Amino acid sequence: MNVQIQIEPGLKEQYIVIHTNALNAEIEQLIDSLSSSDAPLAAMREDRIVLLRPEELYMVRIEDGAVFLYTEKEKLRSKKRLYEIEQQLGNAMIRISKTTLVNIRCIDYAEVSFGGALMLKLKNKEQDYVSRTYLSAFKKAIGI
Repeated sequence: MNVQIQIEPGLKEQYIVIHTNALNAEIEQLIDSLSSSDAPLAAMREDRIVLLRPEELYMVRIEDGAVFLYTEKEKLRSKKRLYEIEQQLGNAMIRISKTTLVNIRCIDYAEVSFGGALMLKLKNKEQDYVSRTYLSAFKKAIGI
């Protein structure tokens, strides 16, 4: 892949143009990494707002209609929707089910469960299953 950078001092807003003959996995990964943000996520701890860095998140999960952010030691509530968090974090998290995102770096191990389901155990002792719908994308993300 060729990379070309043009510095234009009078430019008011940065933008990126990608020239390609086809949209492929490499280009999609590039787009994801360029569009992901390191901006902190706001979460609620009782009556306080806490800002979390993306690398602090182990898992994001919907429970009883609310979105919760799991860190190493606590579970905090978010006012954002799951898809908004997924868009904000980009490839920092991977979706494993309709209701759950996980940080791949925080997976302790995975074990095959009943019926061939894959259960993930995170380093913070939380666990969740990879649904069949997202299994192939998950395997691809971890290099299997």
